[in-house]
Amino acid sequence: MRKILCLLFCLCIMFALAACNSTRNEQNTGSASLNESPQRTTLPVPAVSEPTSTARSSASPGENGVISINISVGSSTFTATLNDNETTQALVAQFPMTLQMNELNGLEKYNDLSEDLPAASTERPATIHAGDIMCWSGNTLVLFYQTFSNSNGGYVSLGSVDDPSNLATALGSGNSEVTWSLAD
Repeated sequence: MRKILCLLFCLCIMFALAACNSTRNEQNTGSASLNESPQRTTLPVPAVSEPTSTARSSASPGENGVISINISVGSSTFTATLNDNETTQALVAQFPMTLQMNELNGLEKYNDLSEDLPAASTERPATIHAGDIMCWSGNTLVLFYQTFSNSNGGYVSLGSVDDPSNLATALGSGNSEVTWSLAD
């Protein structure tokens, strides 16, 4: 009888661990193309350069409670407007920063930040637009350069590029070095 109880206990533990692993794999699924939901690669991607000591610890919101930033890719610079909230405050506290942004699905560039950004809640936007800037899964900074239907959650909207018309061309088809800074 004791052996049977031990066996049942071990089986329960194995099922519980398998369920936890399955749940974790589902949570690691990144943004998707229109027909599939690939898992993001979680290999660490170091920043090209670390934030400098001249970065401001907090940004002053401009008109209407927004923060203006510059996003530079090669010789192109895009102005973007961020919502003024705790998530964007934590992000801009790291500015200026230059990141190696990885390509994903011909839709976006992303970089896994070294620390999670605070977020009160996440969302599942039905449509993601070219120029949207979001945080996914707490620590992944995402810059979208295509518009597409979305079925994935875990996003925090940070803001958007003011005029994304040449963003896809500037970012190109592979990984890109992108510099993020506060606008003057």
